[in-house]
Amino acid sequence: MTWSLPVDLIGDASNLHVSATILSGSQGCGRHLALKARPKVAAAGWSPFKGKQRPFPLGDLVYLIKEAHAAPAEALGPSAIAGWLQQQFDALNVHRLLRPFLAHAVENVLDAHDSIEGELGPLRLLMHDPRIGPPGKQLSAWGPVYAREQDVREVRRYRLGRAHVVPTEGDLRWGVTAAHVAALRGSSPARIRAVEVGAADGSISVLFDDTPEAAQAAFQALGMPRLRHVIEQTDAEPGWDCASCKIAGTCDSLLPVTGMLGQRGPGIAFRSVTPRELHEYRQCSAQWFLAREAKLPRDTEFTEPQARGRAVHLWLRAAHERGTACRGDDLPEPGNDLGLAEGIISSQEYAAAYPYLLQHLKDCPLDVPGTMVVGVKKAIHGIDHDAQVVVVTTPDLALLRDGELILREVRTAAAVPEHGRDEAYSRDLQIPFLLRMLACGLMAHHEVATGRVELELLTPDGAELWSWDGDHPMTAQVAAGDVRRAVEVWHRDETWASRPGPHCTWCPVRQWCPDADSEGPGVSLDNSGVDLESLAGMAIDELPPF
Repeated sequence: MTWSLPVDLIGDASNLHVSATILSGSQGCGRHLALKARPKVAAAGWSPFKGKQRPFPLGDLVYLIKEAHAAPAEALGPSAIAGWLQQQFDALNVHRLLRPFLAHAVENVLDAHDSIEGELGPLRLLMHDPRIGPPGKQLSAWGPVYAREQDVREVRRYRLGRAHVVPTEGDLRWGVTAAHVAALRGSSPARIRAVEVGAADGSISVLFDDTPEAAQAAFQALGMPRLRHVIEQTDAEPGWDCASCKIAGTCDSLLPVTGMLGQRGPGIAFRSVTPRELHEYRQCSAQWFLAREAKLPRDTEFTEPQARGRAVHLWLRAAHERGTACRGDDLPEPGNDLGLAEGIISSQEYAAAYPYLLQHLKDCPLDVPGTMVVGVKKAIHGIDHDAQVVVVTTPDLALLRDGELILREVRTAAAVPEHGRDEAYSRDLQIPFLLRMLACGLMAHHEVATGRVELELLTPDGAELWSWDGDHPMTAQVAAGDVRRAVEVWHRDETWASRPGPHCTWCPVRQWCPDADSEGPGVSLDNSGVDLESLAGMAIDELPPF
C-alpha cells in the first residue's frame, strides 16, 4: 500500500497502530486520523509546541479507578472516600477546578461497576489498554479489561458525560473492535462484552455481548472497512482536531496568519482559539477551562436571548445558502405557514425571531448586484506560527463584491446600545478578530486588496449596519491591540481563576465549579431582575463554531 500527502513528512508511514477510538469517529479530518494511525510519522521541519501538560480528566479518571480497585474496602467507604480521593488528587497534582467533577465521576463509575457485578458476579481487573498484532501493525482498545474467571471478559470505555442511550454507528464500531482486541489477549473467554460507562451519571450501555468468534466476525464486517478507509485518507478538513494534529504547521488547509494574535512566542501549549472562547475567558477563565480545555459535560440550556439569537441565525443561514436575497415572501406571519423556517426551528422559535428577521430585509447583502457568496457560516481556520495557535472564526457571511472581501456578522439585541457603533465594537471580540484575519492573510488568500467587517444589529424595531475598513491604518492598529490584549493572559494562564458573579446563573459548567456558590462583595447569584443580555454583551447569541 502506498500513502502520501502533499506535505513533507519524515518517518515510517508503513508502521501502523490503529485504536478502536480512531475507528469510532465518523467526523473529523481524514488526514488527521491517518496520521494518528502512524505514530512514526511527523512533519519535516515542524512540530507542535508541547509546553505544559494539558489536562486530561479521562486519563485521571482511568487511573483513579485502577487505584480504587487496589485500595482496601474501608478506604472507599462512605465516610472515608472523600479523604482517599483528596490523597489521590494531591499525588496526581490534579488541578483544583477538576476535583469536584472527578470526585463525582469516580463514585459514579464505581457504582456502575457494582451494578455490573450485580449482574455478572465478581470481576477482577485483568489488564489495561489491550493491543494485538506484531510491532508495526497493531490494533488496540484504550480502556480497562475485567474478567470473571475464564468465562466472561469485559472491556470498558468511559465517557465524561452520559453513555449513549441509543448507540451510534461509531459506538458500535468501537464496541466490536474493542471486543475483538480484548478477546484475543490471553486465553479465549466464552463470552466477551464491550460496555460504555457515563462518568457524569453512572449510566451503562452494552455495545457488544457475544462470543469471541462473533466479535471477530462483527469486526470484519463493521470495523475493517472503516480501518482500511482511515489509513488511506489524505484529504484535509480543518476542524476541532487541528489543535492536536502533529503536522498542523505544514498543513495546506490552514491559512497562514502569522502574527495575527500579537504574541511574541508560544504560550503554555499548541492550542486553538475562537473569539467566542476569548469572550468566555474574559468573563470567567474557570468557565473556559472547564468547558473548553477540560471538556467537561455542559448544560446546554439556552437563555431567552440565546434561544432567540440561535433561531435568527438558523433562519438566516438557510435563507442565505440559497444564494438569493431575503424577501418579504420568505417571512410569513407567525401562526401561519413557517415557510423557510419549516424543519429548521419551531413555531415558537420562529415567532420570537420574526420581528428581528423583518428588520434584516432592508440590509440583506445579497440584494446588492455583483455580490458573490464565498461562505455562509463557514469556519475559517488559520495558524499563527508566532503564537503556535490555530485561530478559528465563523463569520455569518463571507462575500466578494467589486474586488472587496466583506465579512458580515449579525447580532440581535433588545435595543441599540447607548453608544452605538463604538459600544458594539467593544462588546464583540469577533469584530477585531475578523479585522486581524483580513490583514494577516485572508485578503491575500482571496487575492483582493481591500476588505471590511460589517456588523448588522437587529432589534424588534429596527436595524443598524456598521462597517470597519480592514485596510484603514487606524482601524487596523486598534484591532491589533484589542486582539493582542484579549489573547495575552489566556495565552499563558495556568491558574484559570474563577470570577463569580451574576453570569454564574447561566454558566454551562456551574455544577462542576468549586467556586459556584461564592459571592464577592455586592455580587448576588440570584438573577431575578437582571438584564442578562446587557451583562453578557450582544455576543451572547453567538454559538461556538465547534
